[in-house]
Amino acid sequence: MTKGTGCGAFALAPAGKRKGGQMAQAAGAVEVRIGEGIAWLVMTGDAANRLTPELRGALLTELARAEADPAVACIVLQGAGACFSEGDDPTELEGPHATPDPATLCRRVEACAKPVIAAMHGAALGTGAELALAAHYRIAAPGTRFGLPNVALGLTPAAGASQRLPRLVGAGPALDLMLSGQAIAIEAAPAGLIDHLARGPIEEETRAFCAELRAEGLGPRPAAQRREGFAAPLAYQQAVAARRAKVAGGGNPAPPEIVAAVEAAQLLPFAGGLEFEADAYETCRETEASAALRAVAAAERAAASAMTPARRAPHRVAVLGEGPLALPLVQALLPVAAGVDWGCDAPGVLHDGVIALHRRLEAARQGGSITEEEVEERLSRLRVGAPADMARSAGCILLAGPGQREVAAPAGVSRLVAYPGRVREVGLRFAPAPLGARLVEVIAGPEAQVEQIAEAEALAQQMGCLAIRVRSGGESLGGRLFDAWCRAADALVDMGQSPEAIDAACRDWGWRRGPFLRRDQMGLSRLGAQTRAEGAVNWASALAESGRMGRENGAGFYDWTEAGVPLASAEVDAFVVARRPAAPALPADMLRLLLIGAMANEGARMLAAGMLRRASDLDLVALEVLEMPRWRGGPMLAALRMGARAVREALASVAHPDRAFWAPHPLWDDLVTTGGADWPQR
Repeated sequence: MTKGTGCGAFALAPAGKRKGGQMAQAAGAVEVRIGEGIAWLVMTGDAANRLTPELRGALLTELARAEADPAVACIVLQGAGACFSEGDDPTELEGPHATPDPATLCRRVEACAKPVIAAMHGAALGTGAELALAAHYRIAAPGTRFGLPNVALGLTPAAGASQRLPRLVGAGPALDLMLSGQAIAIEAAPAGLIDHLARGPIEEETRAFCAELRAEGLGPRPAAQRREGFAAPLAYQQAVAARRAKVAGGGNPAPPEIVAAVEAAQLLPFAGGLEFEADAYETCRETEASAALRAVAAAERAAASAMTPARRAPHRVAVLGEGPLALPLVQALLPVAAGVDWGCDAPGVLHDGVIALHRRLEAARQGGSITEEEVEERLSRLRVGAPADMARSAGCILLAGPGQREVAAPAGVSRLVAYPGRVREVGLRFAPAPLGARLVEVIAGPEAQVEQIAEAEALAQQMGCLAIRVRSGGESLGGRLFDAWCRAADALVDMGQSPEAIDAACRDWGWRRGPFLRRDQMGLSRLGAQTRAEGAVNWASALAESGRMGRENGAGFYDWTEAGVPLASAEVDAFVVARRPAAPALPADMLRLLLIGAMANEGARMLAAGMLRRASDLDLVALEVLEMPRWRGGPMLAALRMGARAVREALASVAHPDRAFWAPHPLWDDLVTTGGADWPQR
């Protein structure tokens, strides 16, 4: 026996081979330590301890060895490094799991003849969480995050969570966890999920827990045999019915299947329930909606991996200006920056802005999203004054409005332009707004320096945003895509289609707000600057000139009720018909093909010009800025799904004065030739 550090006496048994007396640690291996009657099976995969086929195989091997070892009374599953396990390797989700699959591993863990304890820390997510559920007992360190995020990928759980979790905690809590896809802090876990919350070092408390099991003669406790969650059958059925009604009619295929699987847990034998879940998983995985959701997740990973890693702690940020961006920028930065210095040349405006900030934070406190202590702490880090004074001690400067470009910045301090307009160096464009934004475009202008781009991306990370890098002189992907969307929609009206029919084609596709409804809500007078070719009409501008300003005055493309409900407008129909030739109504699928094809065509132009690095970046922007349904995947992906040849031919067939806009970009020819699998990267 050899002495282990802080863990009593252990014998080291590698999952692989030994070389020269040392353990040869392969990727996805399991480090085994045996002592005091405990076999510790420590997953040593990548930083996330993802359950790759290699790691699953190693766990099965070492589980069998520990089960057969007479010196072992308890088996502990643990993760090396910062977490227990974050589940599958995402690349494995594109096809059936390799052997041994996660479900096989979890069944073997559950069937073990000796008690298996999952000692969780950091995170237990996806199949990592399912592995913990298959264990007989669960211990967790404080702050451990536990979650089943498959639903966000259009998938059910893959390794038995839909059957084990409701047996432990009941239908309602189990469904809420699986349908949300969100990780919860283990302290907020429903009763029955964990058996012990560690207060001290988790290995010490796990060792003590194992000693208690042995002292009390407690052995394996398979979730398959648990019934606590079935204790109130009627309440269980009511929870299933309520969640079924809530998820009905959505585009994501997973939620209804998850509800059905939890219902099956109560109605079917355990083995039958596992088969039900496995069938549901494969059914979902083969749908276009799930494929689109997985593609979006892959796009987010690609964008995140391209971000420059933050190399410094948060520092003071100066927000200069009095434009509409200033207040939300200040509010968004206060929780993450070391301090925020708000500079404005108009003391009255600044005074009113601070009062408005107090009101916003107080409303957030009353809504329960922040505490009174957090309000006070944030306000304590705010300073206000003249722009030059505020810039003097800043580590980064954000220009929130015009008129501040001449304010001197300390040497080496980046100045980032946050408002729409020309960008020489680096700008930021938040989607849709700084407060609560999940995505920010980092505009790299013609004079951008590497350090400035890194500074902007680091700030985005501090704010919890995904940064999308864009090469332009100030034009954003979101702004250009929005303009193309409106331009295409207006052209369809020019060609004889009705605004209401175009919006309905979007709505039936899962796109809640079409281009005309969206513009009504924005206000039509704001959209007159959108250019159109000679002979083409900007219908928002035309209606605004007639006095229909949108929702703000109760009349735009729609008639708006006092309750804010849009109604079809006979006046708009007559207005449109009088100004352009009539034409047969196009079917909804053709309207969508032309609308999305035009957006993807604009994306092709941006891609070819180098404004855009990856087509998938534009899809991410479309999801945030245009609120396209995530399960459709954005215009670049959706156009490929519609067929590159079909889109190219539809664009080429358009007879409209705006010929340059509709002309298919040469990239469509390349896609048709190569089979249209994917857009090129730059």
